[in-house]
Order: sequence, then structure tokens, then C-alpha cells
Amino acid sequence: MSRHRVPFVLGAVVLCCLTALVAGVGVYLSEVQAAARDKMHQDVAERSRLAADVAGRALASSEANIRPLAEHAFAGPAAEVSGTLDEERAGMAAWAVVLRADGSLVAADPPAMTARASTLAASASFALAVTADRFTLGDVTVDPAGTSVNFFQPFQGSDGVRVLVMPVPVEQIAGALSGSLDVTASHAYVVDGQGNVIVSAGQEAVGQPMPPSPLTRAVSHTPKGIVGGDFYVSNPVPRSSWRVIIATPEAKLLAPLEATERAAWQLFAAFAAAILFLMIIGVVTMISLFRLAHARAHDALTGLPSRALFIDRTEAIIGEQRRQPTGPMAALFIDLDGFKPINDTYGHAVGDALLKAVARRLLESMRPGDYVSRFGGDEFLILCKGLRAESDAHAVAERIRQYVAEPFDIAGQQLHVGTSIGIALVDEHADDAKALIHNADLAMYQAKRNGKGRIEQFTSDMAGV
Repeated sequence: MSRHRVPFVLGAVVLCCLTALVAGVGVYLSEVQAAARDKMHQDVAERSRLAADVAGRALASSEANIRPLAEHAFAGPAAEVSGTLDEERAGMAAWAVVLRADGSLVAADPPAMTARASTLAASASFALAVTADRFTLGDVTVDPAGTSVNFFQPFQGSDGVRVLVMPVPVEQIAGALSGSLDVTASHAYVVDGQGNVIVSAGQEAVGQPMPPSPLTRAVSHTPKGIVGGDFYVSNPVPRSSWRVIIATPEAKLLAPLEATERAAWQLFAAFAAAILFLMIIGVVTMISLFRLAHARAHDALTGLPSRALFIDRTEAIIGEQRRQPTGPMAALFIDLDGFKPINDTYGHAVGDALLKAVARRLLESMRPGDYVSRFGGDEFLILCKGLRAESDAHAVAERIRQYVAEPFDIAGQQLHVGTSIGIALVDEHADDAKALIHNADLAMYQAKRNGKGRIEQFTSDMAGV
């Protein structure tokens, strides 16, 4: 890599690093804030799970009382159960039914409940009670006796597993479960499998379906999400088909984070603005340095590489040639014949325009890979690499001589200049850039002495060796 490019490459790397730094800080800040929001949502979900567990434990405590009672009073033969069912349920419930595990009826009181026995046996709550062998509550039931919830208590009877089914008023269940919602600190419900309200922290009517709303529809499809600006979580209540639903406004939930997030983004904006300011300064500085370096390394009039840049480039190419030879390499030293009279006659403006026109023709006449420079005044240098033979340098020089000899139309004037060209090869007489240029310069002066408009190749005699 050229030493002239190193500062710009380093500057580009620094700018890329600063850009990556700003982007990285922004991504990190976004991830931290997203994690904080997730934590708030997780807290609500944990409160919902805790509320469901509290409700489940409240139901489980009922089993400790009801199972012993059922086994004591209703475990005997069916005839005995029918006799005791009326006595035991008195003061407890409007009706009672005892079923076998296969759903067949053991006893019903009052007898009119016999017709409902098959319906009770077909319910999901009955199946859950038999399968899990635990106290289970069903969905809300509305009948002439009132709004109630049926409980299913499995126990061991004389002919196998039996299930005691009795209704419990919804108000009684609501009173037992209301404490489970105290842990939520949010608007919450306990609903049965059909969406009927068992207990509510709001104003919803107990025993009635939840009012149709986006939340009601969303809960039926997914247990957690955001709908209508509310974040909600639904968790199943153990020992039932019920669910605890918590819904809280997303804005209210995340309000404690908003001030912190605003402050964080304000700091980030200030940080990004400072980095952007530094980047702008860096870009402006790089552009200025580039222009300055380009001006120092290139001729101000023609835009061609300067003598120093030509020497630097030639040294690099000679080094590459030593490591991996690609054929003969030569330098062509070109001096314009007849330029001074034109400059003196028509003035410096015309002379400068002519030099720029000559530079363009030299660029047009070069082979791909050749390198042209303005050495100074009306002198130019061309580096030809990858020649097939040493004689090819003469062919290139001849093409240049003929190309430049064509007339130039400058400021309405037809101007003619010639060229004297000296050729020097990279060999034992010139193994570095300065020696190569010196030898080409000597050959050019030899062409001048021999009558101008000529091409001469350096020989040791020209250096007096």
C-alpha cells in the first residue's frame, strides 16, 4: 500500500469504528429497555400464576372437609345412600347426586335430580374428578334454585370410586376466592370454562358471561398478549376448568420505565450527536488532507502525478519486479521541442493550455498499466512495465512522438511541437528509480544534441562509464 494512502485508510477505519460504536450503543440500549419491559410483563404473568395457585389452594382446602364426609355417609350400598343423602345435604345444598366412576347413578335427592344424572356424568369436570381423584369445580349453572357451581368430590365407596356432586352458590365461591385476587394489584377475573365470571376485581356481574370485548376474544385464543392497549395474562386454576385473567393498561404498566427510557435516549442522542460532530470534523479533515496530499503529489496544471509520486511509484514497481519479474521495464524521458518559442510568442496562458493538451495526448497514447508524470516545465516521464522485449520501448516512444506531433488547436491557433525522447531500462546501470530517471534524462539530452525530434536509448557511454 502506498504511504500516501495509509492516513486515509486509517481514517476510514476510525470512521467505521465510530459508526459501529454508535450503532452498538443504540442496539444495546434498545435491548436493555426491551428486557426491562419483558420483566414488567413477566411480573404481571407471575402475579397471575400466583393468583391461580392461591385459588387452587382455596379449592383444595374444601376437599379436606368434603371427602371424609362423603366416605362416611355415602360409601355404603345404594339403598343406604338414598336414605342418608337427604339428611346429609340438608342445610348444605339444594340437591345432591352420587355417581359411580362409570357415570351410573347411585342415588339422587330430590328424586327429580335423577334426570340430570347423565348430564352431570357427561361433564368434563366429572371426568377430571375421576381421572385425577381430586375435588373439582365445574362451570356456572343457572337454574330456578339460583346461580351456582357444581363441585365433584371423588371418594371410595363399597363398589369402587364414587363421585359426590352438589351445587355451591356462586356468591359463596366468590367470597372464598376474592382473596386470591388481592395479589394482582390489577383488574382481574376468575372465569369458568365458558367465560362466566366467578369472581371479579371490577364491577362485572358474578355468574354472568364476561362482556364481549377484544380482551374476551383474545383470551380465548392465546393466554398472553396485548389487546386494546391492555396487557393480559390468563392462567388455569388447578382443580377446575377455570382461569384467572389479569388485564392492566400497558401504558400504566410501563409508566415507571418511561422517565428512565426518555433520559437514556436523551443521553444517547447527545452521545450520538457528539460522535456525529467528531465524524463530520474527521471527514472534513480527511477531505482537506486528501486534497492537500493530492495537490502535493500531483501537478497543479496538468493533474498528472508529480516527480516525487512518480519516483515513489517507480520504486514500488521495481520492488515488485524483483520479486516477480514480468518482462523488461523502461522509463521514457520526454522533452517538448519548440515549446519555448510558442510560450514566448503567445503567452503563458496559451503555453499552459498546450501543456495540458500534451498531457491528455500522453495519457491517450499510453498502454494499460503505463504510468505518466510531469517532471517539470515541458518535461514528462512515462514508466512502461511488462514489455515483451526491450525493443518495445522504442515502439512506445515512436507512437508517442507521432501522436504529439499532430497539430494542436489552442485558442484558435494551430500549434506544433515535437518531442525528444530518452529511454532507460531497468538493468545493471539502473536498479532504482532515481538512477533510472537519471539515465533516461541523459538519453533525452543525447536526442537533443543529435538534432531533436529523436529517440535515444541510454548506453554506458552517455554516463562516461
